[in-house]
Amino acid sequence: MAKFYTWSEIKTKIEQDLDLEDEDFVRPTELLSYTNEAIDEAEAEIHGLYEDYFLTRGTITLAVDTDEYALPANIYAHKIRKLVYDNAGRVYAVDRIKDWGKFEEYSIQKNYGTGEIYRYFILNSTAGEPKVLLVPKAKEAGAFIQIWYLRNANRLEVDADVCDIPEFINFIFQYVKVRVYEKEGHPNLPKAVADLEQQRAQMTSTLAAMVPDAGNEIEADLSAYEEMS
Repeated sequence: MAKFYTWSEIKTKIEQDLDLEDEDFVRPTELLSYTNEAIDEAEAEIHGLYEDYFLTRGTITLAVDTDEYALPANIYAHKIRKLVYDNAGRVYAVDRIKDWGKFEEYSIQKNYGTGEIYRYFILNSTAGEPKVLLVPKAKEAGAFIQIWYLRNANRLEVDADVCDIPEFINFIFQYVKVRVYEKEGHPNLPKAVADLEQQRAQMTSTLAAMVPDAGNEIEADLSAYEEMS
């Protein structure tokens, strides 16, 4: 099993590798900032190539006559994989309304309320408060919708915080080393950059082949046919 490094361990290793223990040119707060930059960079690669690496789930609790529901605080870029309605043996996918028809659909359901199943789209009207807009409004109260979504990678703040990208920790280390060398004007910067790109290539090739069950068949997307039927 891959090792999950804490911020304390990451900081110690970088300081030892770069002989930073007894100098203050690069402060611990800068190292922390560089490390979180590296996590952001790795996270973007991961979501682009194997998004289910950070797959998680939660629950949306319905309230009668309510159509706006907050997204999970740790969701990445509004990336919902699936909403599933599950209540008393009735289970179905809560589909996203396609862009070309969502406004008309919302108005129809709001005024006439004929829909038998829920659908949704994302509403982002207030900064920092994106919402799931449920169509039609909820007709019942309860924790009946499962939300499967992609979360953010863990950011580091205190010594005990854990970096949850263990397979690609060497990319994190090398990214920080490059940032330190940039600040110092270090003569080894070109070599460090080349090593970083080698780590990036290794990460992306690993992600491209990473599937949970060793199956690599391409799944057919039949949603367009289902919507036409």
